[in-house]
Amino acid sequence: MRKKKPNLNQFPDWGTAIDISAFYGYSQELTQLQSWILQDGCRLLGLFGIGGVGKTTLATQLAKQIQNQFDYVFWRSVPTVPCFDSMMTDLLSLFSHHKENKLNINQIIYYLRTHRCLIILDHVDIDHLKYMQFIKIIAETHHQSCVIFTSREQYQEFTFLEYWLSSVRCLKLSNSSEIALSLIESQPLWGTDQEKDDLCNLCNNNPLKIKQMIVSIIHLYNGDIGKFLERNT
Repeated sequence: MRKKKPNLNQFPDWGTAIDISAFYGYSQELTQLQSWILQDGCRLLGLFGIGGVGKTTLATQLAKQIQNQFDYVFWRSVPTVPCFDSMMTDLLSLFSHHKENKLNINQIIYYLRTHRCLIILDHVDIDHLKYMQFIKIIAETHHQSCVIFTSREQYQEFTFLEYWLSSVRCLKLSNSSEIALSLIESQPLWGTDQEKDDLCNLCNNNPLKIKQMIVSIIHLYNGDIGKFLERNT
């Protein structure tokens, strides 16, 4: 798929997308994801991984970097949405410029075909049956848009879709020592290289756990990693 020129007539609805002041690590993953969407025409992209690994951050950074290639951008964090139907109604309202507000999946697919739309669904749970059905429709229906979703678990049906459909891709994220160390070095902490490595290992290199530990070290130990490790190993 040819890369489209930046779109100056965009219609974004970012919902509760997080604000990223700094982005650490996952540079190779970010490049790969952009290539899948912009060059390969990926229609459905799943980001999987345990809690705190950085799925939401990566999805947000990716969406920000490619947003100019789309006519519409729609972001929703599933736990903040009252129900699936209300989210779909919001989506249809955005696509139709508030002219349509009655849920119609066929009409939504029409807009996905006639426009370049980027939809991000954050924190999709395997038990959200309507979301799973929607994801399946997105994967199997021909259109020129892309849906990105994050989830802790990669369910079997998605694995099946990825195997048989070239427009479906997935990426499983793991805890990253690069990101963990970058977070430590970005804050007013002091300690030896070994102490920093020990702190990363104590948190299993999980970015969220590292952030929590950093706050404790700064407030309780004046930023001294060594003292924190002495009392918390």
